Amino acid sequence: MAKIKNVSPFGDLYVPALGFEIKFGETVDVPDEIASSLLEQPFNWQAGDGKKQSEPVLATDTQEEK
Repeated sequence: MAKIKNVSPFGDLYVPALGFEIKFGETVDVPDEIASSLLEQPFNWQAGDGKKQSEPVLATDTQEEK
């Protein structure tokens, strides 16, 4: 299990994978798989264990035309 915290600017969020709503600012325990999926949305979720998480890396095309 992992802890996640709702930091969404939209307030309370319903998480279909969990079947319940997480209030803004609330920290809850969720299965690791769901936590890793939600943490891919850093504007809505933070790790609830106080550990700093890295910023997401955006994919960019760096291939040069030949």
